[in-house]
Amino acid sequence: MKSILSCVIFILFLIPLKVLAQKKYNVIMIAADDLNIQFDLYGNPDVHAPNIARLAEHGMLFTQAYCQYALCSPSRSSVMSGKRPDATGVYANEIDIRNTLGADYKFMPEYFDFYGYRTEKFGKVASCKHEDEIYWDFVLTGQGEDRFGLRGTPDWWIDTTRKDIKETVGYQIADAAIQKIRQPLEYPYYYGIGLSSHNPYTPILSSWNQIGDPGTQELLPVNLNGDVTNIIGNGSANISLPNTPVDDTTDIPFIALKDPIYFPPDEVQRIKHGYYGEIVELDTQLGAVLDVLDSMNLWDSTVVVFWSDHGIHLGEHLGQWLKLTLFEEALRVPFIICAPGKKPGVCNTPVELVDMFSTLNELCGLPVQPDQQGSSLVPLLENPGIPWKKAIFAQVERDLGGLGNKLMGRSARTNDFHYNIWGTFGEELYDIKNDPLEYNNLAKNGAYAAVLDSMRNILTAGWQAALPPVYTKRTFYKDADKDGFGVLGDSASLYFIPDGYAEKFGDCNDLDASVNPGAKEKPCNLIDDNCNKKVDENRPAPSINHTGSLDICQAGSVQLKTAVRSGFTYQWKRNGVNIPGATGNNYVASNVGIYKVVITYLNSCSNISDGTTVFSSCSSVSDNEESNSSDKLTIIPNPSSGIITLSYENSSSKGDIDLKIYDRIGNLVFTKSEQSVTGTNNYKLNLSMLQPGVYQVQLNNGLSVTGSKLIIER
Repeated sequence: MKSILSCVIFILFLIPLKVLAQKKYNVIMIAADDLNIQFDLYGNPDVHAPNIARLAEHGMLFTQAYCQYALCSPSRSSVMSGKRPDATGVYANEIDIRNTLGADYKFMPEYFDFYGYRTEKFGKVASCKHEDEIYWDFVLTGQGEDRFGLRGTPDWWIDTTRKDIKETVGYQIADAAIQKIRQPLEYPYYYGIGLSSHNPYTPILSSWNQIGDPGTQELLPVNLNGDVTNIIGNGSANISLPNTPVDDTTDIPFIALKDPIYFPPDEVQRIKHGYYGEIVELDTQLGAVLDVLDSMNLWDSTVVVFWSDHGIHLGEHLGQWLKLTLFEEALRVPFIICAPGKKPGVCNTPVELVDMFSTLNELCGLPVQPDQQGSSLVPLLENPGIPWKKAIFAQVERDLGGLGNKLMGRSARTNDFHYNIWGTFGEELYDIKNDPLEYNNLAKNGAYAAVLDSMRNILTAGWQAALPPVYTKRTFYKDADKDGFGVLGDSASLYFIPDGYAEKFGDCNDLDASVNPGAKEKPCNLIDDNCNKKVDENRPAPSINHTGSLDICQAGSVQLKTAVRSGFTYQWKRNGVNIPGATGNNYVASNVGIYKVVITYLNSCSNISDGTTVFSSCSSVSDNEESNSSDKLTIIPNPSSGIITLSYENSSSKGDIDLKIYDRIGNLVFTKSEQSVTGTNNYKLNLSMLQPGVYQVQLNNGLSVTGSKLIIER
């Protein structure tokens, strides 16, 4: 048996996980290169990016998202590994991304591949100069996917080699991904799509002309040398510039600043114009991807993530350009997650790109990669206003000029403050709420000494001490009628209760808010109001009261009554048979028998009372006139001392009978249940506990009453 089991396990091991994986969400990860937040969705009216805004309508827009290192490969290695730069050891584009993690470490696409996903890469996604160190099932490099500034400075010109957006490298990369998305697969896919807004900024003319002033036309350069031909486009004079203080950098440690590059304001506007044209092109390329998602209705089956590896400077802080600082412009990035079943929204809580790996694992139902240093953002996707991390962290390395002489600048960012430390070279503290452009370094401002100490402690404690609260998933149930009870068969495992769901289940009619397990059962409406699988179980149960003795021998009749209820009608029964005309709430019984009353509500909902036995002690009631039965009851001996045998001739079918003995004034003094068969039945009784006197013995088989007089003597 053990050998057979071993063979089965071995065979299963050989089956590709892609065959075993079923019903998991697809993933489309769109990685932007060098895209900062300089477009309208984040508040810059100079750049209209309708497709990024369109994507945000499907998911959660994170307005305060930050990379962990403002350089391509360190940032992307962190995202793809789920580890921070100190754990990856990647501090520069030239460093092998497996230098610290090793050859066996599964980066995000490899991890998804292991769990059955088809992984394909279109353009620059996972690294910079080291893309081939990560395995994908398919790779489309795309000419120009790695674009580096030729001189380490911001450069721009108009690309005249391409006339139409569809001729751009970015659009061709997007289109290749689109063609793959259109192809059906038997297992889920993880597609990475790399789009770029990288320096040098070389938009085509039509993209340039979506920015700037169409009322002012200018000759535009067509190459790095600045040569002009006949290319004329919009002017740049209406592009806004920040009102930077002339002494902005005097309170900033020199090591926090890169070597400044000074351009006159009009040239800064033209550089920004070129960069904005790149954003327009990226947005158009993204729109083509969104079109196929719309046309194929893939939003319910696909997780879509849009992010940038880092931001860039555009001349802020008196000549800071591109990346590699700890300022907001370099660290803050656009970030959108669209996930099936998660409502669109806006999250203003600071988050980190290192969180992406754990987030996608959870959204796609995969185990979290061991030793992850990011936190799943799924709780924020459900409720963007919940308490989150105490702080987020970033870093960037500075070369101090000697061999191996380097310094790591480190940053901690809370909701309100941004703190940077540069070893012994100085500190920075910015009040982000009141100084979002970080013009005023408060590190030496005595009024902020307590804040400075707090931020120092946060940075020293590190990311492990800043993790978010632990949120626990619970099961919620679809509650269409919003009565607080949901349907057991329609549930969701979530952190927070969503609209239209309830914590309790068991609703048997989720279209009627008055019907649920917590409702009170309404009488006589033919509805199971409280969902206990009983209908009208609390309908009024009538009871019969009587005046005086139930022995008609004493008064000749017995007055029977039931309570008066508005809207009800009555019908009295004797021995299971309706009594003609007995339709009031009271009835005078002049014959022995078992009396019951049926009450009926307006809609025919009815209920019947327990039986009340009327008897006579004057003589035997076994005759047909009084007992309505051919049964006979004989007591032997009679009179007796109390030890008797009841001989009962049963003419009916077998079944249960109730034996009752009453004294002369109608008090029940003895009762017992017995079994009877058709024919003669003998029951021995010891009634020696009864006082001498005359008693009435009755046997009730449910259809009729048979009785006889018993005399006990001593």
